Amino acid sequence: MVVAMGCLAALVAAVWAGTNETPSSGANGVSQVSTNANEPLPALPTVARPPAQQPVVGLPGDTHLDKTPPRATKGLDLVKAGWTYNCMECHKLFPARWHYDNRPFNEHKDVKLDHGNNRFCLNCHHPTNRNAFVDYDGAEIKQADVVQLCAKCHGTIYRDWEAGVHGRENGFWNTSMGTKTKLRCIQCHDPHSPKFKAMKPLAPLRYPPRAANAPITNMPEPGMHH
Repeated sequence: MVVAMGCLAALVAAVWAGTNETPSSGANGVSQVSTNANEPLPALPTVARPPAQQPVVGLPGDTHLDKTPPRATKGLDLVKAGWTYNCMECHKLFPARWHYDNRPFNEHKDVKLDHGNNRFCLNCHHPTNRNAFVDYDGAEIKQADVVQLCAKCHGTIYRDWEAGVHGRENGFWNTSMGTKTKLRCIQCHDPHSPKFKAMKPLAPLRYPPRAANAPITNMPEPGMHH
């Protein structure tokens, strides 16, 4: 009975979509159909992407600073057509492989791997739990510990990051006065293509004409005299 009702509801929805008619609720609470062809269909719900499992950037009192990370922090969840999908909702349906015989993918078409010898998804993503990353020994690395994933290959940079000489920090230099936060690797670098893209330089500053040592303009041509 439940299956029959579900099929009937789907059939009614298809009819509404084909006739540009949308349901509405009458005064007695009974659903009615609007026959106005110009009336727009209900919009899909807007679902925000779940927050990435990374620490908060900066301190609440840093209102005078631009704390926006160079790269938008993204988690592993997929948001599509108003729905949020956990990685394993799809990846549990097919086994992990190193090669997929160049089969066309419906998702992740925007991912272009340009990260040294890391030419396969399984170099970083766990084969049986795509909600985590993978360590050398096959153990899981949590999303929040993504720095440990990067440290597998970038040990010296990880050392510099821990010492505070690589990356960006916000907060107090003197931690006895307050806390400070660090940006994680993926908040600056795209993990699939970590090299920074070329940046167009800004226009040079305009030198005030009355400033000290202002550049001399309208110089006479050589051999010309006033």
